[in-house]
Amino acid sequence: MNLGDWLTYANQGATRNQPISPDLAQALSFIPEMGLQMEVFSGGQPAAGGGPRVGSVRHDHGGAADVFFRQGDRRLDWANPQDVPVFQDIVKRARANGVTGFGAGEGYMQPGSMHIGFGAPAVWGAGGKGANAPGWLRDAFGAAPGGATPPAPQPTANGNQLTFGSAAPAPGTSSLAGLFAANPALEMGVPMGGGARPREDERKENQRAQQDRRIALADLIRY
Repeated sequence: MNLGDWLTYANQGATRNQPISPDLAQALSFIPEMGLQMEVFSGGQPAAGGGPRVGSVRHDHGGAADVFFRQGDRRLDWANPQDVPVFQDIVKRARANGVTGFGAGEGYMQPGSMHIGFGAPAVWGAGGKGANAPGWLRDAFGAAPGGATPPAPQPTANGNQLTFGSAAPAPGTSSLAGLFAANPALEMGVPMGGGARPREDERKENQRAQQDRRIALADLIRY
């Protein structure tokens, strides 16, 4: 039974003879982008009490599959050093799409085959043991995703970080003037709470903040 050009089922006589779930198919939909096809030889199965089943609950309701990958007429094999980067790329892309369980390696299922699907995050090899997972699988699974670029630090003066309030210029002002207009209370010495004249320490704090702003603005103009 063929579904599209990239997903093929060869599990009609297997105990796990059901298709993979739509969620897993979606998570693996990058396979054709790599120029590959995926052949499922052991797919989904019913949950306990629902019919014939075997082994891991990961395969329940099509949440995992045991597969081969093909490139044209050639079956890929992780024992071939030239194919290892392809398997690693599959693992990384699948992980990025939410796939969490991978099994492969010498002594696990058939040569070149891989378990791929959902469930508790893990990798394993012969005997279903994590300690037997091959190094290439561990490396691919553990590869950290790229992080977001951190925001640029705010200008500093005298070792103090300046935030400039919202940093948005007031309407009708230039960007530099807006830095002061964003908090007119500091520039004009107006009480922050709108009540009586601020205490002496509050007035001095406002003056220091105002001076820090001017220093930072001078640095911005200079550079």
